[in-house]
Amino acid sequence: MRRPCGIAILFALVFLLFPAAQAQQTGTETVTYTYNGNPIRIFPDDADVITLVNLFVPRALKITNVTVRVQASYSGVGDLNLYMYSAYATRAKLLERNCGSLLNIDTTFDDAAPSKYADVCPAQAGLGPFRGNEPLANYRDQGSLGIWTLAIENNGSNKAGWLTQFAVTITGTPVVAPTFVKQTVGNTASLSAGAIAPGEMVSIYGYALGPVTPVSAPAGNWPTYLAGTEVFFDGTPVPIAFTSNYLVQVQAPFQLTPGKPVNVQIKYNSATSAVVPIDVAVTAPGIFTVTSSGIGQAKVVNSDGTLNSVLNPALMGSYITAYVSGLGAVDPTMTAGQVPPPGTLFTTVQGVAASVGGMPAKVTWAGVAPGLIGVYQVNILLDQPLQAGTQTLVVSAAGNSSQKDVTVEIAAKK
Repeated sequence: MRRPCGIAILFALVFLLFPAAQAQQTGTETVTYTYNGNPIRIFPDDADVITLVNLFVPRALKITNVTVRVQASYSGVGDLNLYMYSAYATRAKLLERNCGSLLNIDTTFDDAAPSKYADVCPAQAGLGPFRGNEPLANYRDQGSLGIWTLAIENNGSNKAGWLTQFAVTITGTPVVAPTFVKQTVGNTASLSAGAIAPGEMVSIYGYALGPVTPVSAPAGNWPTYLAGTEVFFDGTPVPIAFTSNYLVQVQAPFQLTPGKPVNVQIKYNSATSAVVPIDVAVTAPGIFTVTSSGIGQAKVVNSDGTLNSVLNPALMGSYITAYVSGLGAVDPTMTAGQVPPPGTLFTTVQGVAASVGGMPAKVTWAGVAPGLIGVYQVNILLDQPLQAGTQTLVVSAAGNSSQKDVTVEIAAKK
């Protein structure tokens, strides 16, 4: 099986792409989203790797037309398979080992073009547009919201190259009902999409989910109705921490059943989204970070109650407290969205482990953080010899681990 390789785009950060939107006389709308990162390597055939580049489209349109801009530096286009997948995972083959020794790909694929790229094999850069091997009309009437993927595979030689540009232009009619997809639901702490756990803080990204002006829940227990927004898990409203046009944050019920998908639906004012089934896991750990980006400095408190940082590292042999989402069921049981009552410790049912700098560290307690909704705390003893400086931090439970590239600062023991 070919191994995919490409850019891992955090679903909550993809709004930083640069969309160009243009309203049309007919009531349709055209948006363009472009990959603006570094060139991505096209690997030799014997590496057994498929290169992927992902674009997140945050605009919800019912698709009427799609065009694709692709630029790749490669000597021998006939070695390559070039496919694109829509947000609904529908595939359109653009090229499939066509054009022999042609140098490079630099064109736009458009169903309205008079000729196929594979028939013309243009030697001059920038010619076109051309049709692909399969029609982009395959995407018609689908929704645009979600992750679009370009896949490029060397299936013919041990030469290598670079994918340098990928842009998708989508025309369609705006969707006014709340719209989100499975790939835009995930852990608020890690910003990672995937299965959710009982009690997890969940972020849902989409379109028309709530008011244009963001609204946060007031102090105290979270409501299940906030500024016109309601979120339903299997038909039952769940507590909401935050709502806006593009983002809603909720706490998953502790009563979710691992292994059984939960049906998620959002209602804003009188409009209701489609039902989206989301997988449920025993745990789905994510560490809260200082910048809320899901990477970098962890939100960790040192043993003296101060926030861990480069200027305030933790001493080896001391305790630190990390703040986490997605550690699953607790004992005694509690209700989601409720402020934990004082005097009771709600301990995780699953055992929790941690590592610092790649070394196992002793977890002395893990459970719901006192006074905080949707947040677990993990108390960790730095009981292993560690090199001073920036060290990785990982929290694991029930075979699932927190995101990569989260760090904590360590000082030499006095």
